[in-house]
Amino acid sequence: MYQDTYFVPKRTGTYADVLMAYGLVTLLDSLAGQAKGEFARPRITIADAGPYYEIRLSEPVRAEWIPDNLFFRSPAPYLTNRRTLADTVPPDTPVQDVDRTWEQVRAYQQSRSALWGEGVRGTDLEQQLRDQEPPSDWTVVAFLGDWRMQAMNIYNRIVAQWANSRNLVATHVRAILQHFATPEGDGTALQAWKKAAKGLRVEETASQLLNPHQGKGLNEPKANALRMDNIKDCPWPEEFLKAAGLWACLIPRRVVDVEDWKVYVLAPLRLDWEEHRKVTERFRRYLWNERRRDETSLKSDVTSLLLFIRAWLDYVEAAAQDNVDFDADPASAAPEKVVAGFHVAQFKLLSRNAYTMVNLSFLNLPHWTGTPQSRAEVLALKEVIDEHLAVIREIDEARSDGYNLLRLYRDFIAGNNRSAFFDFAAAYSHEIIRRYSAGARWVPTFSPSRLRRLIMAADKPLLPILENKGFQNVAYAIRHSTVVPQSLEARGQNPLYEVRYGLGAELKRKATVRDEFIVALSQFMQSYNQENSQKLKNTGQQMRRNLRTTDIEEIVRLVDEYGSEVVANLLIAFGYAREPQETEQT
Repeated sequence: MYQDTYFVPKRTGTYADVLMAYGLVTLLDSLAGQAKGEFARPRITIADAGPYYEIRLSEPVRAEWIPDNLFFRSPAPYLTNRRTLADTVPPDTPVQDVDRTWEQVRAYQQSRSALWGEGVRGTDLEQQLRDQEPPSDWTVVAFLGDWRMQAMNIYNRIVAQWANSRNLVATHVRAILQHFATPEGDGTALQAWKKAAKGLRVEETASQLLNPHQGKGLNEPKANALRMDNIKDCPWPEEFLKAAGLWACLIPRRVVDVEDWKVYVLAPLRLDWEEHRKVTERFRRYLWNERRRDETSLKSDVTSLLLFIRAWLDYVEAAAQDNVDFDADPASAAPEKVVAGFHVAQFKLLSRNAYTMVNLSFLNLPHWTGTPQSRAEVLALKEVIDEHLAVIREIDEARSDGYNLLRLYRDFIAGNNRSAFFDFAAAYSHEIIRRYSAGARWVPTFSPSRLRRLIMAADKPLLPILENKGFQNVAYAIRHSTVVPQSLEARGQNPLYEVRYGLGAELKRKATVRDEFIVALSQFMQSYNQENSQKLKNTGQQMRRNLRTTDIEEIVRLVDEYGSEVVANLLIAFGYAREPQETEQT
């Protein structure tokens, strides 16, 4: 019981296990703070050890930390609203008021709307606006307090029992520590606790919010049965840990177009508790500021992953400014080395009065950030993330082609599927041309330098292709035959050269057969040079470089070594990127 390592088994394979693990971390942190003081608490790490989560303290729990008269406030707050009776609120318990939280959110929204665009950045008004921000976990309050979730009453009942049984808090804590002292779990600890906790509610209804694998309806691993009796009671100590843990790792988002709730639960690989708290707070604020009217289910998944990477890199950058040595633990700078991804649950309003969970999934964190070795590399990665966010935000999921684009991108980012990104890049080339043709004056695209950094981090063996001069020249020719003249035309300028519509699609189609791809690319190169010569003859101007015979020779050599599909995909991705600036570092 009194040791430095505890274990939470993965019994369900859902986010219920994660909630319990973070609940135990929260409880240990509160216990240590009570015993040693706020600034002398031991360091706590949480790690995925395969069949269980391992929670390790920098020093073991001691018997003197748990005297018989032990009491500290519940790590999970009690929720109230305008209907809550004052005498029902348990004593010595933190309280979150749902209605007051919404009032604070609306006041902040009004202030922000009034000051938006008034040049407040860097002024006292910016700080005043920041002081009015609602707490970072306000969406958790809104989610639990939504009466249609039907979770608030069960949640409050679980939380209230901690304060209402304050003379048994030491018994609760000892039973929990004994229960999680071994990887298999000690069931006898809970049985003994039940005997000591006479008069308490020792079993609690397994709510769908805390136990997504239970509930009436479609909840089988395979869709081969419709069970209506799958709700089982759970021991109160475990449900209490889940209620406490959700405040640490559960991030709700509202899908605006259909009014669904999507819940993202962070699944750790190896995380320091303090690091987790700082990054999660920043991540929640990013999601709050990301609220958009066009936020859809698919786009929510994509932006959540990108914004978490952004929040983690912000933390790493701040650590670098504090002179933290990257060489001490270089892997910790890469978010995919510390976080596996997110468990995702979607709750849909299938009736007027109740949300129902309709989907459980898991989003892997992308493995293409590499291992930053300096603050400069962290800043460069943040620029890559910002560029991808700019592209994704402007895709309209209501259009069929927009939905397909987002689906391809999610396969890439959450499934670490490189070919899906190349399919996305090829399909996005149509989107760029379509928007310019529809009158858009600017369309967000990828820059060659950041695209190169992304592909390099994901697949370093492709570096020889990207550094090849012939590849760079042909990508330049594609760019100056598609997005460059189209963007000039959209801005009312004379592009001098015609736009080659469908070039990316043709190269993608021909890429499956080596010889057909080489023929198609050679024909493009020949017509490209011919158009340059004709324009020079007619106007005396030539605004773009000619291709050389060595360029096609180098492309053929790359095709022989890497295959036509790899070379074609990279040419399309870089060919439809925006024109690099002289100041960009490659």
